[in-house]
Amino acid sequence: MAELVRNAWAGWRSFAGAGKLPAALLISLLFLWIYYKRVKQKGLLIYTTAAVICCILPVTAALLELYQTRFYDYKWIWSLVPMTAVTGLAITLFLTDFLQEFSGGSGKRQAAAAALLAAGLVLCGGMGSKPWEGCGRQAEVQERQKAEEILEELQERLQEKQICLWAPRELLEYTRAYDAGILLLYGRDMWDTDLTAYSYEVYPGGFRDLYLWMEAAPGTETVPASYCAQTLAASEVNCILLPGDKPAETIQDFEDMLGVQAETLGEYYLLIR
Repeated sequence: MAELVRNAWAGWRSFAGAGKLPAALLISLLFLWIYYKRVKQKGLLIYTTAAVICCILPVTAALLELYQTRFYDYKWIWSLVPMTAVTGLAITLFLTDFLQEFSGGSGKRQAAAAALLAAGLVLCGGMGSKPWEGCGRQAEVQERQKAEEILEELQERLQEKQICLWAPRELLEYTRAYDAGILLLYGRDMWDTDLTAYSYEVYPGGFRDLYLWMEAAPGTETVPASYCAQTLAASEVNCILLPGDKPAETIQDFEDMLGVQAETLGEYYLLIR
């Protein structure tokens, strides 16, 4: 439960930082409560306030996330909040009641205030793509190209044989997009748990250990390499790619257990059974 609460709080911070619409909603609620007597839609105001509080407070937000299941992210609990309707209600009350009262009937002041309000609403959205987003996209393209080069080389070496692959995550993420005919020991649902929200099927315990060992930095592995090699020996995997930063004794353990010779393929060690 503590983890769910932490995730809910992190979700609110991410949601609030993605744009300024949550801030516009909170300002609208404050304005409507200050002029509560002039608000005719009091039921809508009370419901929205309660829903916003439940979505922001970590404990209640975590309970709402449990209710909607892990298939959906934190941001989807905000579908309970009529954000657009309440913000529009506050704007309407401001323009038709509050502004006319305090502008002294001056049409120019009202027009200027309305223009500033409209500009503020435009700025409440996203401010365009961030400078580092383009770099991230470029890095993703490069990773995909590198993965496709490795996979193409594997297909050339194994010719028409059916490939059953165990490799680091950065390769597995693009394997099925490259060729759906390549079998994988495990797929994205190993690290993207949202994909298993409505599934009761789980991987064998040994497969989870293989994933954790593969993605661990050298020297931080929780299980020995000999255990991973033994688990692979009992599987249908016939193509293994190990990160090039794994120590030589680790590669030797795989060679001894699987009875194959490792060779270098790009940044990886390749073992073909």
